[in-house]
Amino acid sequence: MEKHEIFAMNLAAIQKENGQSLKVFAHELDMAKSTLQSVCASGHTTLDTAVRIADALGLPLDSLVGDTDLPKKTRLVRGLVQSVDWFRVLSPDEQEEVLDHFQRILEVMCK
Repeated sequence: MEKHEIFAMNLAAIQKENGQSLKVFAHELDMAKSTLQSVCASGHTTLDTAVRIADALGLPLDSLVGDTDLPKKTRLVRGLVQSVDWFRVLSPDEQEEVLDHFQRILEVMCK
């Protein structure tokens, strides 16, 4: 699988896993919906846009373009975190922060 295909697949998986519409996902990434739609369809974009997406998601660009297991890892992290009772009492912002930390831990563990 080509890197641009992996990039598109990973973006679609992250959007789906977050349960976000394309409009909300684009807003989260601070980009036009049409730009994100194009990137998600083909995986082709400029380096600047790819880096901005990676930065907004808090993920290394290498993971987004080269890790075919990223969707599975993301689901695993979410499942683990959501099964912890204390997680449910956190605010949405705190939950997102915890998820980000768990995802980074998982990325290190899976290298």
